[in-house]
Amino acid sequence: MNEVSYGQKLFLKVILAGEGAVGKTSLRRSYLGESFITNHLETIGADFASLPKTVNNISILYQIWDIAGQDIFEKVRMLYYRGALGALMVFDATKITTLKKLERWVKELEQGTERGIVPFFILGNKMDLISKSRRESVSERVKKFIKELNTSYGSKGFKVKYFETSAKTGENVQDAFEELGTEIINYIQYRKDMRGKTP
Repeated sequence: MNEVSYGQKLFLKVILAGEGAVGKTSLRRSYLGESFITNHLETIGADFASLPKTVNNISILYQIWDIAGQDIFEKVRMLYYRGALGALMVFDATKITTLKKLERWVKELEQGTERGIVPFFILGNKMDLISKSRRESVSERVKKFIKELNTSYGSKGFKVKYFETSAKTGENVQDAFEELGTEIINYIQYRKDMRGKTP
């Protein structure tokens, strides 16, 4: 896996991916405890922040890369996937078209890491802006997508999960980031075990 350790900490590079204006930067700010900003500048190519955490009793250092969703950044984006061990794929629950476009982002992740596909979760963001009935409708569409993804990647050593999030209220933001960390740790162990079985 070529994961990198600094001292006793395991260094985990995580990507936040998805179309422009789906709330990636606000999710990162929410997770890091930074104040939520209603109007902020568009991400310029990519931005990142580091955060020490303990996952499965292992000290890790998250490096969270927030990459721009606008088409003008498509070529430079591929550089930021290199070395990633996981990703959160974000769509805007108020704009269901951004869910369909996650297929392209998953392919980008698979091509860009230089190690193939790595653990990723799907986040339906801005849940505070939609009704309960609308949320149920979105959830049904996402379940079909998740089933397709797990059919495609189920043999890779991880399971794609779905979280309904709100950067504004903080709903499921901590859980999404930290469960991804657990999934990555398990994936690293799975890959090590598989290498051990290779003749």
